[in-house]
This record gives sequence, structure tokens and C-alpha cells, in this order.
Amino acid sequence: MNAEVCPSQKTILRCSRSSRCLPTWPTIWLAAVLLCCIPLRGQNNQDTVTGNEAPRHIMEFLDGSYLHGDIQHLSAENGLDWQHPLAANPMRFNLDNLSRLRLNASNSIASEVQPECRFEFVNGDLIYGNLQRLSREEVSLKTWFGGEMKTSRAALRRIAFLKSGYKVIYEGPNGIDDWMLGQGQNGWTYADGKLRIKNRGVLGRNFQLKDSCNLSFDLEWDQPFQLSITMFTDTLNRFDYRQGSYIFFLSPQFVSFQRVQPGTGVLTLGQVRMDQLSNVSKARFSIRAHRETSKFAVYINDQLVSTFRDNRGFVAEGKGISLASQLSASSFAVSDMLVTEWDGTDESDLSFEATESSDVLHLINQDKPKGDVVQILDQKIHFKLRKERDIRIPLERDQADTLYS
Repeated sequence: MNAEVCPSQKTILRCSRSSRCLPTWPTIWLAAVLLCCIPLRGQNNQDTVTGNEAPRHIMEFLDGSYLHGDIQHLSAENGLDWQHPLAANPMRFNLDNLSRLRLNASNSIASEVQPECRFEFVNGDLIYGNLQRLSREEVSLKTWFGGEMKTSRAALRRIAFLKSGYKVIYEGPNGIDDWMLGQGQNGWTYADGKLRIKNRGVLGRNFQLKDSCNLSFDLEWDQPFQLSITMFTDTLNRFDYRQGSYIFFLSPQFVSFQRVQPGTGVLTLGQVRMDQLSNVSKARFSIRAHRETSKFAVYINDQLVSTFRDNRGFVAEGKGISLASQLSASSFAVSDMLVTEWDGTDESDLSFEATESSDVLHLINQDKPKGDVVQILDQKIHFKLRKERDIRIPLERDQADTLYS
């Protein structure tokens, strides 16, 4: 089970897909299981369960079916024991049939650890934490959730050093009450961890944004849509062209990027046509902004679509983000939203020409020396170049290390 882990208000466990899937009739099968588990009680029995309660968690299957309930027990050997509100006893499910578990509205966790590194592993795992030391055989890192952890160096693919650290600002949605809705007709609703809309409407939230933002979310649609995302704004329930902000317009065909500046109006800074969404109905978006460099980026399914620059500098001062549906016939849902800070570095900046026997450093001056990372300790990298020359490099000059496994 692979997961990206960070301190937040909500937890999502994504189960790896296997060759085993549910049959084509999972809804009937689940209904039969539930009927067998419903207790037979009299109408006057005070213990009768109505099913109208709102359980905390959601279990999703590979075909898109899902059940509400609570986790009783989870293990690789025995699977998942799940308590449904209509069942007298917990039901057991094989993990091979599950897509993910959504642990809704968990309490936020105060952490003394400010992650400064992103650790990417050979098996696809991703962990944010702090590097304690690295040798030829072992890597030691510290995380908020597990303290100090050790792993074989051979299991690690890359370490990225984050200039401003990694800070989670928001994870949700967990409801609609903490969002500001636009006045008048507004089609936004909330259910099962998703903000849904089938009409026009605006909603926004103050995220206390400062100098950067990475807004990531899943988008599902069954009709053509136009979603506008206004970033670094203080007007959350409508469009406001009297205040500086940046607006991304998303549709299945294109991405458009505009700057709104008081006194000068609206200016389109870029537009990109897309082919990635032509035959799909769901995608993950990442919209990024960095004040110091006036840099903006759009990713779809972890692939860079385009970067933009504001040559006049970063003009917006607001702290919120608003979402708006601009088509009356729209029907889409926003879920798995994650707002973090962004250090202005793209994954493509850390790319390199792979070798079979060398580690690769990516330095802040764009040099990419190849050789052997002997050790990382006390904020310095002991690096041996291919000509057997030893050098010591301060960590502050390093953006990322890609390690040969």
C-alpha cells in the first residue's frame, strides 16, 4: 500500500491495484451482504439502527462503489473488518478488492518537525521529512509520524532538498460550512468528501496564503465544464476585478492564465491547448504559484502542462482561493484537495540523463555533477567525482540528489 503522508485534517489510504477485481455486479453483492447482516428487531426496539447517521469513514472499491462506516481492524493477513451502520456485526473484506479508504475529518496534528526533504523511493513511496545522515549502506531520516526511521540506501531513488521546507496548509474538503458561498443562485454542495456542482456558482476560502501555493485536487466530470480558480484573493464569493489576483481557467480543451491588477485591468499571460483530457472523465490537477520568482505552473496527472511568468512581478496580495463554475450545464466534483507551500522548483528541473553507475547532484547553479555520494552528514555532502577526486559540498548549494541503486 503506497501513500503520501503528511500532517493534515484528513487521511487517504490508497490501496495498490491488483489483478483481482470485483465482479461486474458489486452493487447487488454488497446489498446481499448488508441484508444478511441487518439485525431483525421490532419496530419499538430502541436499538434499531436507521442508517441515517453520518459515519466518519468511506471505503471505496475498484469499480467505484463505496460504503460508509468505521474501521474495526485492518491487517495484511486478515483484510479489513468494516462496521456498516445497517449491519449488526463487522463485515470482512479482502484488501485486493479495495481502492482506498477515506478517514474523514481526522484531527489535525501539531508537529515539531518541519520537513525539509522529499524522499522518493524505488518502489514509488514518497515521504517528507528531514535527513539525519546518509552513508553508502544506510539512510536515516526523521518524520513527524514515525520519529527517526532507517532504510537501506539501495531502496532510495532521490532526495530533494526543499528551500523553504514543506508545509501543509489545508487538506479536505471535510464539509462546506468552512467555505464562503457566493450570493444568489449557487450550485455548490458537499457530500462524501467532494464539493459538487451542477450549475453556476462560486465558493472560496481564506487559506492564509503568503508567498507560495501548490493547490492540488482531483476533478471528476460528466459534462463539459469551465472551472475558474482565483488565487491570492481576498474576495471569496464573487469575481472582483478591483483587487489584484491571478485566475486559472480550466476546461477539457485548454488552460488559460490571467492577471488581475487594479488600474490596469485583466491581462491574459498565457493559454495552452491540452489533449490529455479528451478521452477521460477524471484527472488530478496541481496549480502552483511562487511570489519571489513570479512563477506559475500547471500539472495534470503529475505531468507538467505549462509554466507561466508575470514579468511585472507578483501583484496579488490576497490570502484566499475561490472556485467558480461558469457553465449552467456543468456537472463536476472536486475532491482530495491539498494546499501546501511551494519552493518554486519543478520536478522537470531535477531531471537528468540516467546512468547505470553514478549518483547525480543537482546544484542550485544548474550544474549536475556525476559521481558517488559517499556520505551526507553535518550539512555537508562528501562527494567523489568520477576521477576519484573528493569534494565537500554544503547542503545549501544542493537542490536534489539522484542515487544509483
